[in-house]
Amino acid sequence: MAILDEIAKICKENNLHYYLAYGSLIGAVRHQGYIPWDDDMDICMMRDDYEKLIEILKTRKGNLPEWLTVLDDTSENFYHPFAKAIDNRTEVKMDRHKDKIGIWVDIFPLDGLSNSLFKAKIHFLICSFLRVVALAMTADFSAKTLDKWTLFYKRFFYIIAMIIGRKRVCRLIEKIFHFYKVKDSKYVGMLFSAYLFKAIFEKDTLLPQKTYRFENREYMGFANYDVYLRQQYGDYMTLPPEEKRITHNVESWWK
Repeated sequence: MAILDEIAKICKENNLHYYLAYGSLIGAVRHQGYIPWDDDMDICMMRDDYEKLIEILKTRKGNLPEWLTVLDDTSENFYHPFAKAIDNRTEVKMDRHKDKIGIWVDIFPLDGLSNSLFKAKIHFLICSFLRVVALAMTADFSAKTLDKWTLFYKRFFYIIAMIIGRKRVCRLIEKIFHFYKVKDSKYVGMLFSAYLFKAIFEKDTLLPQKTYRFENREYMGFANYDVYLRQQYGDYMTLPPEEKRITHNVESWWK
């Protein structure tokens, strides 16, 4: 929450719009804070606002705390097409991921899609394949939770990416994700999503903001939260059975 406090402050000062997303928005709506078994925070931003925020974090404009760092696909040893704002006083090892980073808030860009829903779905399928490749580039092949098939295809894509060059793959993913401009698009989506077509929304539905209570703070989220959450999760107000209460399987330390 300390990380998100800084992001919220920057967004307010620079007229940028951010939205609690995924489990963080479920937590805000259902628990007025964290889902009890959750272990990170997620926000979304329209692509233009996302890029402005990342630029501010990278150039350290304003009075930013020393412990706040941002990683994106231009950073060393980071290959995902979204950003993580991290507390560099900490270190986290996540199951299935080789590299250690700090405790984080995920910042996902919402990108434009074709105004034809059919073409939007084709584009999303391509991006979903690239998501698999991107995840393979940082896979921890010693993770005990990887089954044989997952281990096989992750190794395959990892080798292909190493031959091409992982940062070259990042630039290719960036070009494809940026293909449609948000301002010209009827539909938007978080293209690095496991929810496929459930992650495609009409832009005008997602633009309005609303303030949500989150633990002892207040953060911004989608005003039309029911459309966003119901499309991706179905009955999001009912607690899932205990065996489906999934975490990131993290170990974390103060440095």
